[in-house]
Amino acid sequence: MLAGALAGALATLALLPAAAAADGPVTPTATNYVGRVTHSPAGIEARVTNAYLNLWVQVRPGAHVTVYDYRGAPWVRFRPGSVAINRNSQQYYLSQTPVPAVPPAGLTRTTPPHWITVSHGRAYQWREGRLHALATVALAPGQSFAGHWRIPVSVDGRRGEITGGIWYRGAPSVLWFWPVLVLIACALAAWRVGSPALDRRLSRGLALSLLALVAIGIGAKYLHGSPNVSTGNVVLLLLTLLVLGALAGRLLGARPGGALLLATAAIALWAGLTLLPVLTHGYALVALPIFLVRVIAAVLLGGACALALFGVRMLDRVAA
Repeated sequence: MLAGALAGALATLALLPAAAAADGPVTPTATNYVGRVTHSPAGIEARVTNAYLNLWVQVRPGAHVTVYDYRGAPWVRFRPGSVAINRNSQQYYLSQTPVPAVPPAGLTRTTPPHWITVSHGRAYQWREGRLHALATVALAPGQSFAGHWRIPVSVDGRRGEITGGIWYRGAPSVLWFWPVLVLIACALAAWRVGSPALDRRLSRGLALSLLALVAIGIGAKYLHGSPNVSTGNVVLLLLTLLVLGALAGRLLGARPGGALLLATAAIALWAGLTLLPVLTHGYALVALPIFLVRVIAAVLLGGACALALFGVRMLDRVAA
């Protein structure tokens, strides 16, 4: 029953959206670039989401707003009670995720629109290449500003622009990986002592600490809204907390066995790898200060390896 429960727990965690890659095509965990809106016309609220990949636009009630694509063709149309996108805009194909599609030949700014309703609200979000194209521009050493972007719009017949910029921040120091080595070295020192009582105390305390850090770190990842926290992310976080709580109950209720420790180490390693990009990129897309989330990521990676050592030893003792 325990093995089945742990397998189910790991399967549940595996269903969470893949987030280990930085600068990913959908929801990066960390990145070296971030975009910001510096101006939007009256009647429009605009935000850059997922660092610099997407643009979210919400219009005031009753407004008639059109967003134009690279060539000046209508791309997104906001009308009272509906949002529609133009399938005859090149951006319809270039905004596909995770991989942009190739637009058909012959699409121009004068091609008659083919509108498809995508929402009955006042907001819409799409992948905006005019933002993240700036991330491909070579920067001089020490340069932090990558460039300006502009997106033409019309609001109730008046032309305007949503404007903003892209900023760059390089990777942090490699010293952030030092805690990983320290934790592994401490585990090896305790391993050499060879005391079963010491192993039990250390492994239980380490396992419970790692579960708490998984809850905090993954919670910070899924509570980072784009621009608001989605219902799906809240549900996934609640399922994760349920699994972590069940494992913590097992650790507190009896002597932790090798299999339980290894399962906990695997979950901590999964969470550490999910947060790994915050140790190698300048900006973190999490609902925590970047210093704190870097500490959590380093401790999860080192603690998972350390806990695995105790788990293997306890399995060896059972086999003996």
